[in-house]
Amino acid sequence: MHQPIDSNGSAPHPGDSPRRSGLRRAVRLLAILTSLALVGGGAWYLLLFLVTRTDSGTAAIAESVRTVEVTIDSGDVRIDVAGQGEKTELRKELTKSLRSPDEKIEHAGDTLRITTTCGDGMGKCASDYSLTVQAGTRVKVSTRLGDVSVTGVQASVEGRTRMGSVRVEHVAGDRIVAASGTGAVTLKDVGFDTAEATSKMGDIRVEEIEPFKKLKAVTKMGDVELHLPSSAGPFAVNALTEIGDRNVEVEVNSSSGTAVEARTEIGDVTVRND
Repeated sequence: MHQPIDSNGSAPHPGDSPRRSGLRRAVRLLAILTSLALVGGGAWYLLLFLVTRTDSGTAAIAESVRTVEVTIDSGDVRIDVAGQGEKTELRKELTKSLRSPDEKIEHAGDTLRITTTCGDGMGKCASDYSLTVQAGTRVKVSTRLGDVSVTGVQASVEGRTRMGSVRVEHVAGDRIVAASGTGAVTLKDVGFDTAEATSKMGDIRVEEIEPFKKLKAVTKMGDVELHLPSSAGPFAVNALTEIGDRNVEVEVNSSSGTAVEARTEIGDVTVRND
């Protein structure tokens, strides 16, 4: 049996069909759209690269400052104590592209306030700050996206971030607050009456601490590890985990005036003496 010949004088291939031809056209169209998207995306990132720049600056911090408050949208904040012979100062890096940080610095009485917002829009916008202060300076820091580090301060400290880590080290103050939405929280070589170390998703570690009155360490997802001073105790310990191991190796007395709360929903809880 012979196959019919088309108008071009050739026999049609058995596999050819309108459905398969339509599929090939769809694949070609998808490939073209993908190529255009890649080219457009590359051009967009190239534009952002070309218009992005970082400006740096340094300013002296008055000796009368005893409280520092930093509130920013995006960026890292680092605060430490000026050494002997060093000046107290502010160092900053402001990154802008299609939007720019809106910075406001106020010095009122003994308080230095730094507020930086980025607003809505596209493009990179960030403000990184590094401050050297006097040892007795109270610190309050908040950033939505970035790490917070406070070192050497001999006063109360509050450090918060929504996404990033918080580290408080070599600090002594009446009250310490270290909180992260997503990130690790660390207190090391610190003295306090009351302290709170919290995270929604991240590990919490507290070590090398002085005798205290109250310590709260709570995370939803992550490990909690507390190293309590061997010179203190017994402790009124509330240590709980829903999914994980619970390990309490300190002397416990529910009527003790030294309260310890260590909780996680998913993770291990460890409370031990140094």
